[in-house]
Amino acid sequence: MRMVKSLLPALLLASLFSSLSYAAMPDRISGALTSGQTVTLKGNVHRKALPQFDQGPVDPAMRLGTITLMTLPTAAQQRAITQLLAQQQDRKSSNYHKWLTPEQYADRFGLSQNDMQQMAAWLKAKGFSMIQVARGRNWISFTGTAAQVQSAFGTEIHHYNVNGELHYANATPPMVPAALRGVITGLRGLHDFLPRPMGIRRNAALRPDYNSSVYGALVAPGDIATIYDINALYDAGIDGSGQKLAVMGRTDIYLADINDFRTGFGLSSISCTTNSSGVITACSDPHFSYKLYGTDPGLSTHGDISEADLDLEWSGAVARGAQIIYVNSSDTFTSFYDAINDNLAPVISLSYGECEFDDNLLSLDEAELQQGNLQGITIVNSSGDSGAAECDYSATVTTTPPVNLATQGLAVSYPASSPEVTGTGGTAIPLANFSSTYWGPSNGTDGGSVLPNGPQNGYIPEQVWNDDAEIAQYCQQNSGSTFCLQGGTNQVSGWVPIISALTAQEDIGISSTGGGASNCSVQTADFSACVSGFPKPSWQTVTISGQSTRLSPDVSFLSTPNFPGYIFCTQLSELTGDSGTGSSCAPGGSAGITNALNLNNPSIIGGTSASTPLFAGIVTLLNQYLASSPGLGNVNPMLYSLAATPSNAVFNPVTTGDNTVYCAGGEPTAQPLAYRCPGAIGTTGVLGFQASNADATTGYNLVAGLGSVDVNNLAVAWAGTLSSGFTFTPTAASYQVAQGSPIDAIFTVAMVGGFNSPVTFTCTDPAPASICTAPLQVNATAAVSFHITTTAPSAAALRPSDRGPRIFYAVLLPGLLGIMFTAGSRRRSLRGMRFLGLIVVLGFSTLWLASCGGGSSSGPSNPGTAKGTYHITVTATSGSTISSQTFDLVVQ
Repeated sequence: MRMVKSLLPALLLASLFSSLSYAAMPDRISGALTSGQTVTLKGNVHRKALPQFDQGPVDPAMRLGTITLMTLPTAAQQRAITQLLAQQQDRKSSNYHKWLTPEQYADRFGLSQNDMQQMAAWLKAKGFSMIQVARGRNWISFTGTAAQVQSAFGTEIHHYNVNGELHYANATPPMVPAALRGVITGLRGLHDFLPRPMGIRRNAALRPDYNSSVYGALVAPGDIATIYDINALYDAGIDGSGQKLAVMGRTDIYLADINDFRTGFGLSSISCTTNSSGVITACSDPHFSYKLYGTDPGLSTHGDISEADLDLEWSGAVARGAQIIYVNSSDTFTSFYDAINDNLAPVISLSYGECEFDDNLLSLDEAELQQGNLQGITIVNSSGDSGAAECDYSATVTTTPPVNLATQGLAVSYPASSPEVTGTGGTAIPLANFSSTYWGPSNGTDGGSVLPNGPQNGYIPEQVWNDDAEIAQYCQQNSGSTFCLQGGTNQVSGWVPIISALTAQEDIGISSTGGGASNCSVQTADFSACVSGFPKPSWQTVTISGQSTRLSPDVSFLSTPNFPGYIFCTQLSELTGDSGTGSSCAPGGSAGITNALNLNNPSIIGGTSASTPLFAGIVTLLNQYLASSPGLGNVNPMLYSLAATPSNAVFNPVTTGDNTVYCAGGEPTAQPLAYRCPGAIGTTGVLGFQASNADATTGYNLVAGLGSVDVNNLAVAWAGTLSSGFTFTPTAASYQVAQGSPIDAIFTVAMVGGFNSPVTFTCTDPAPASICTAPLQVNATAAVSFHITTTAPSAAALRPSDRGPRIFYAVLLPGLLGIMFTAGSRRRSLRGMRFLGLIVVLGFSTLWLASCGGGSSSGPSNPGTAKGTYHITVTATSGSTISSQTFDLVVQ
């Protein structure tokens, strides 16, 4: 009996707190962050921040953009992540398409709450501001000055001049408190050697006959809809309505550019808040949303405005009814981290990248991409515009004759090479296909001039995008062209007559789709050379001789800026050779499009930056067609599965052309021999791949991937893999309503595989004084509405029954304490006196509670539907098939 009495307090406390307990993540921080001991983060100096380029320290007061402390999962967590990713794509698994929220990710794969709080407090103590803790508890972002960075991380920020390009970067590896060893593995934001945009301008003097008032043979939204068979979905009402797509950027943008494009091609204009210069500062339009994270990057002068315009305009041109979310920050990789962290959209379009060798934070980026897939996000990325030499760009190629030779070796672009990402390559229209066989003489309101009743029902056969090769072919057929001879009407300095792909590359640079086998995701310990690439995923069931790593791209679409190129609207300042300010498509409408085409440098663009938002828009249409909730996650497994059955005609294999580039023989000497340009030092070699070296079943190759897509056939074939039944998906994650007002929560019921049995609905509404009315049953695809009525506050007398629970709980605690107090006494008489005292206290407590009663009986004591957030569960049932969904009701 004595043992029971001694355990009673512990048992009572355990029972009181049992409902609050949960499986918390164990702490990984091993000690105090203020001990003064530090550890160096190896590999956290950009490889171009070299002493020969160093221009000295920056101003200590210089503010950097967003900086991010980055973590990696433990080995055990990573094994669990890999397993769950596979299960989410396995229809036999109970985890199939059961996507995580950021918070669920945090509870399974993130750091502990205590660890995150410690790091945030340490950053605050160091003077940093705008501290943001990731919902997934795997990174913390903040901003600060160069002086604060030096004080906290022991590294100076210096200026660097790399081949005429000015940059800043940390001069030495950063250091962090020793207690963070193995927890913090990288810092993003200490330099501005950022991923490059993949947009390329048209060569203005080439084929001026395509610059006409009726658009000529260039790509407008209507052309893409015809070539890739999207019109069939539009006709069926599938235009992206109710869907979201997020575009990553790193610059402010002008509203006029977006609206001039949209109104020029019959799309609805958007309404946003702008500053006095017309720059968007806020937006929540049904078709456009603006999200700024961290420090505002302002208006970029590095081609980022035109890149953002291309991505936003063309994603919206494909997913015409969707809301396009522009995510803006100081770095596009920071943008995609924030988009995943906030679960902004089930599709992410990222048109920036860098070769695997140049991303010294690749393992950390992989962890974030995996989180995106676990949340059901499809991530689309450009495969690059430098052919098979994706580490090369204007600052790395040779500058002495022959100029523009690649020097960095065989490489693919990242994150297109990531297994978690769908890489998009580029194609072009062959010269022979610019004819009346495929193109009409006039344009529709959507700009289309491709003939829908052409030889292949609107599809125009494609070849691999390699403008160096196609321009050489053009010049061989038009040897007297001033463009081919001297670069245009006026002689271009240094121009050599174009007679081959080599001379074309000398004049215009490398202009070709990226593609190849991953070869540098694993590097040497000092990050000085490549070792190997990503393993080939199990779903990439194609065979290319000699290749055993992840292959990219996955799909390809028109990307050339010249054969024919994409019309887009951007600022005149972004177009070389044109003067003035404002949109290139002013004043909007068809007149604005005509003006854009008659500029000195027509407002035409290409690059795999064009194919990326295009395919992101296509996936957005798929999300609507398949009623996926919230999205499809990594679409690659299904793409390759469908490609294995060519008879479904999902893909247009592209097996003509190559992405070869001319390179400086023997370079780069620091890389393994297999990565170097063939030939001896001082000679000119060639590296790259032929599209004709293709998988026998699918036509997959290392230049165009599976080829382009017949979008309608893709949607139908994908739906055909689903079991007969129905899908039940919300059109919004939450609804806001004022107290006393009603609201309708709209859900989509889609019948799959010929299913037509009745589907009935129920609703569980935990909100007080609120009623949720379920819709009537349906037996066909339809939008259904759950009608919710809330109650406004009103005056009412307080009932005795309302006081009862208060008295009970008020008495319970002192009563229990009294029992514990008396139970420990050894003297019966003292125990009796204490017990008598307790009864007296309880008696007065009861009288006091009864007298209080919650206030006057005539006061506003009936709150109605109390303000707050309620989780509403709705269920659709047909026979033994039950689908439940939840949404938030926010009562204001």
